[in-house]
Amino acid sequence: MLKPDRWWISAFQDAAKLISAAAAPWGWGMWGAGPTCRSVAWVMSLPSAAAPRSGPSAGLNLLIVEDSPEDAWHYQQLLSRVDAGIRCHHVEVGDLGARMLRELQPDCVLLDFHLPDMTGQEFLEQFRPRVPVLVITGSAEHAEAAGVLQAGATRLLNKGELSPEILHAHITESLREHALREQVNLERRRMQAVLESTAHGMVFARHDRQPWQQWLVEYLNPAASRLLGIEAGPLTQGAADLLALLDRTVHLGVTQRVSVQRAARALDLECAPGADGFTVTVRDVTGERALARLDQARHEVLQRFVESRPLAEVLRGVQDLIGATLPGVKGRVLAGQVLLTWPHLSALGVSTATYPHVTGRGARRAFVPDDRGGCWALPLVAPDDGQELLGALLVDAPGDESIPAQLDDVVGLVTLLLMQARDQSRLQMQAWQDALTGLPNRSVFRDQLARALNGAERGGSLLAVGVLDLDGFKRVNDTYGHAGGDELLIEVARRLRLAFRASDLVARVGGDEFTLLLPDWPDTDSLELDLRRRLRQVLERPFRVGAAEVQVRFSLGVAVAPLHARSVDALLHLADRAMYLAKRAGGGVRLSPPRPPGEFRADDLGAVGGLADQRTRAAE
Repeated sequence: MLKPDRWWISAFQDAAKLISAAAAPWGWGMWGAGPTCRSVAWVMSLPSAAAPRSGPSAGLNLLIVEDSPEDAWHYQQLLSRVDAGIRCHHVEVGDLGARMLRELQPDCVLLDFHLPDMTGQEFLEQFRPRVPVLVITGSAEHAEAAGVLQAGATRLLNKGELSPEILHAHITESLREHALREQVNLERRRMQAVLESTAHGMVFARHDRQPWQQWLVEYLNPAASRLLGIEAGPLTQGAADLLALLDRTVHLGVTQRVSVQRAARALDLECAPGADGFTVTVRDVTGERALARLDQARHEVLQRFVESRPLAEVLRGVQDLIGATLPGVKGRVLAGQVLLTWPHLSALGVSTATYPHVTGRGARRAFVPDDRGGCWALPLVAPDDGQELLGALLVDAPGDESIPAQLDDVVGLVTLLLMQARDQSRLQMQAWQDALTGLPNRSVFRDQLARALNGAERGGSLLAVGVLDLDGFKRVNDTYGHAGGDELLIEVARRLRLAFRASDLVARVGGDEFTLLLPDWPDTDSLELDLRRRLRQVLERPFRVGAAEVQVRFSLGVAVAPLHARSVDALLHLADRAMYLAKRAGGGVRLSPPRPPGEFRADDLGAVGGLADQRTRAAE
């Protein structure tokens, strides 16, 4: 048997090495600086055209990397019409753009695809900007530049399709998405930065060859006794996993490791041979593995959201995240219409009187009893000025008062995801609807008309397309101002929507011009009679503008498929021409006359809005 002084010295030498290694802090790597900038070019700060005003992007620093000063000036002029507080800085080459990224630290970058010294994709791959980058191309190179999205660009824009509102919306939405990603990354790093416990168990054992060739535990600390359930002395078969680890270490002569399960704990055991025996360190990795499962569940939720999966699928992933946070506990998320129809919504202290915007101001956590024992209901409230109630997290855990506090991180993450989904939905709705009247816009109308033409060809019925214009609208604008004109347009849109069938589509395509899509007509005579009747209903009462009442007239031109044409552009052109003829005749309804053969080809026609801009209106 070893002398006490020898094995104590050996044991504590081995123990000191193992504890020192286990307690070593984790280090985070840092990216090295990028390549130095060797190019020389002028840096131009573009002045604002008007006094700055407050807005969502007020004070924004924008870097424009564009070899054409004219294009850079054009982008600044577009943005100044929406928000003159944006500060624009322009460089003409990629190397200098990289230098400005470091020194200026802009909030956003507008990047030309073709630069004198590199392409936009090479710029992204080489310098990897940490701010939103919107790549702008010409129509001819748009397909060629598609790879910039994989290289890290936030948006790929066609310069021929840019307007002040569109460019500003792309920048604003890119900044919002970037802020969300940064917040989500921060939350994830917080969850991963959990310090590893150094309260490891330690066992010093030796192999007693005489007389029974058994293993003896000569020392173990309280942590080892608690984790392994053993005491000093001979090891019994109750510690079979530890015995097997010791035997394998003796046989191989090098350090061995094994993972075992003891009760509800996951343990990592490491056995190292020493001069006078064997040192076994015991590490409780139960929490570490739980964190790994939690990180995997969180990653799955974020991955589904980034991949633009349906919101219902993202929320199903939240159920797994709840189970990873609280093993054995089930939960779910209520949002949208499901939330509003939940019978216990009042338990959260909110009211649906302001539907569809339900305020979460004053919302509270609540325990809701039911036949199965009840559940915790945790409100998900947007942390912005509106404090909208976005959803509720329901957790089946009756009687446990600690549940809400343990789910704070889950509540924060799900709230951020629901806010982003809400903002994306609003932006999408703005892209589909006319902002003033709420009617479908031009692009939606053209898309629905194309679909209806395919259906009409199969069904054999007539499909009518109308272009409607207000007569004398300019006089209303001149008399009552733009606010009065807007009030008139809103009321006209409301009456048109009520006057036509549910299967009909009424859209506003710009100014005082509306379009109609009227499917399923047996003949043109019944169509014309029906249109006259419906327009009389719209015009039978004067329109109120402010405190005044005004009378307006309509001019409506109609083209019918397949009688007059079979394509979207041809139908809109013929209806637009018929409307112009109706206007010259004093208003009313006018069907398109038959088109002379060979008068024009469909692919030569522009959209109705383009034709409307080119003609001179006789009544104005």
